[in-house]
Amino acid sequence: MKDILIITVNYRNTSATEDFIHSLEKLHEFRRVQLVIVDSASTNTTKEELETLLHNSSLHTQIIYSDQNTYYWGGVALAIKHLKLEFSIGPKWLIACNNDIVFSQRGFIKQLLALDPATNPVIAPTIKSLLSGKNLNPYMAKPIARLEKIYLSLFYIHHISGYCMHIIRKYTKLINRFIFKSKVNSAYKIYAPHGSFMIFSNHYFTRGGWIDDNFKMYGEEATVAEIAQRNNIPILFNPALEVLHNEHSTTANHSWKKWFTDSKEAYKYYKKAYLT
Repeated sequence: MKDILIITVNYRNTSATEDFIHSLEKLHEFRRVQLVIVDSASTNTTKEELETLLHNSSLHTQIIYSDQNTYYWGGVALAIKHLKLEFSIGPKWLIACNNDIVFSQRGFIKQLLALDPATNPVIAPTIKSLLSGKNLNPYMAKPIARLEKIYLSLFYIHHISGYCMHIIRKYTKLINRFIFKSKVNSAYKIYAPHGSFMIFSNHYFTRGGWIDDNFKMYGEEATVAEIAQRNNIPILFNPALEVLHNEHSTTANHSWKKWFTDSKEAYKYYKKAYLT
């Protein structure tokens, strides 16, 4: 087992996976990484494309095929189960990420390996969106407050009114971000990391952390946050580590109604499992 295990999920978008692999291969010390790709809802085409891609790669790689659509977090859970990992003996770091991530720092691996796994059980790096240019972390600085719960209960009444609320909130956040600009250079504790790229040390798992995949999509941030909080595991935003995210490249064909339905289902599960 390598020092760093990266798990990503390919869902009929091997071009994004190809870009991901090529950027990973350019990193210093990339040979200390093992890459596992879960091919969700595998087809003959994706199997052939991935096998050709990995055959020509210098990375230590493995493909896990699934006839069913595992979705993102379910794919990560499937890989962990398939590999039968014993985190007490390694790997030191596990990265769960979307396949539309691009590594922009040549020294990313070296920086990560220099950190202490015991004091950095969950890391949220800088994730710069190629769509908006903004940093997607921290996803949530603090737990959901009472006012936020009221907002969500209203938001999920209907997809049309929810869309209007989403647009208003989106532009309110943009205005606040413009007015209250801040630069932070050192790591600090947050509530929830953005789900597109999460870094776990083996201490997250040995201290009781796990991957909850009892939902289809959009619940990974909140469930990791609550599991960490219940097990007294700190989540740190570390701006010094940075990746790029080709945001929504793998879900570009999803309609607002589809997103609304899936996120509502995830929030319903999160609320039942962690807030009651």
